[in-house]
Amino acid sequence: MAVFIPFTAPGDRIEAVLVEKRDRFARAKLIRILEPGPGRIIPPCPYHFRTAVEGTPEQTLHAPRFALHTPPPFCGGCSLQHLTYDQQLKNKRALVQETLERLGGLKGIDVRPVLGMKDPWRYRNKVQQPVGWSPSRKQLISGFYQAGSHAILPIDDCLIQSDLSVKLVNRAKALLGQYKIPAYDEARHSGWIRHLLVRTNSAGQALLVFVTRTPEFFKEREIVTTLLNEFPALIGVHQNVQPARSNVILGRSWRSIAGANFMEEQLGALRFRLSAGSFFQVNTAQAQVLYDTVKTMAGSGRRLLDLYTGVGTIALWLAERFSEVAGIEENPTAIEDAEANAELNGIENARFLAEPTENFLRELDPHAGGKELTIVVDPPRAGCEPQVLDAITQLRPGRMVYVSCDPATLARDLKFLTQQGYHLEDIQPVDLFPHTPHIETAVKLSI
Repeated sequence: MAVFIPFTAPGDRIEAVLVEKRDRFARAKLIRILEPGPGRIIPPCPYHFRTAVEGTPEQTLHAPRFALHTPPPFCGGCSLQHLTYDQQLKNKRALVQETLERLGGLKGIDVRPVLGMKDPWRYRNKVQQPVGWSPSRKQLISGFYQAGSHAILPIDDCLIQSDLSVKLVNRAKALLGQYKIPAYDEARHSGWIRHLLVRTNSAGQALLVFVTRTPEFFKEREIVTTLLNEFPALIGVHQNVQPARSNVILGRSWRSIAGANFMEEQLGALRFRLSAGSFFQVNTAQAQVLYDTVKTMAGSGRRLLDLYTGVGTIALWLAERFSEVAGIEENPTAIEDAEANAELNGIENARFLAEPTENFLRELDPHAGGKELTIVVDPPRAGCEPQVLDAITQLRPGRMVYVSCDPATLARDLKFLTQQGYHLEDIQPVDLFPHTPHIETAVKLSI
């Protein structure tokens, strides 16, 4: 039976207690590390989970036995920081391999070693911090949710965020507290400021968004003027209104307060126009590694169809290799960005359509398929809808590249595709999210 124990490391000798038992698996809680495995380190982040005996190596190895305990509150992100980065990459490769074999029934496959980062810190170009009240309700706090809850853990620094993002959030939070701006209360659905969102680029610029429950902005002039004066890198300030009683961060209503509506990001030879709410890979350096991997797998040809294209990054990245490129995405705002990005880079052989992928494929002429067609799919975490996979196999593209952010749904979809006659030619994981369990995987298939 598999027993899942968070925050353990390969080779650890531990003490744990069962908290849940099912027919095929169980879950346990880490109590004490008896002997650390070779890949374990003391996590550098003070907000990471720690056992009651973690601290110095001597404490870890020689602490006395003790009763069950409740660890201090810890952040729900970056749950692999207790492993060396090399060990993280090995674990992620093993995860992809095991998941594809177990859930996808794909035996005898060879998953390549994960493409990791030289410096896996300060890589995120976007941060969304919830804002709330301290337990005493006397102080405004921001941070990240504690693991398994919606209680905010106050955080002053985050080692995977840029320095600029951290400083902007901390200063904005201080100003909101100074002017006694009411924080959002999820239980009461009251208060005003819900999140602080910062997007940065490789040029060192930033866009800041105040996500609020209602459209007014208390002390707007004082807060915005101070931030713009203190942060020359802040090129635009915006407000997003989210009135819903929902965990969805952003609402539909946007207002530009000051400065630029967009920023540009350079990715290889291409430039991309990004608004504060646009989707873009949060790790710019590794996004280029991923897209270069997709380009190699896709090769070249006559027609390329990029499904779930978002703001058109993959379609535009591959446009020089194909005569005709089409990107399909149901979000019309993303398609506007994709068209603007094509114009920005002088790419004339790519067109974009705002339509649900399944609807587009249903209406597509079957004669548009065949060996001259290459399809790239980069679906959300839930994977491709069954009708999308059915339509793809009816088109019978000669080559297909599947980009996935979830090994389980990837395994499910690859199982179907291989049953329809497609062969797996290459499986390459890319680490876009160091210190977290998440992994991107690019897979090349051919008929």
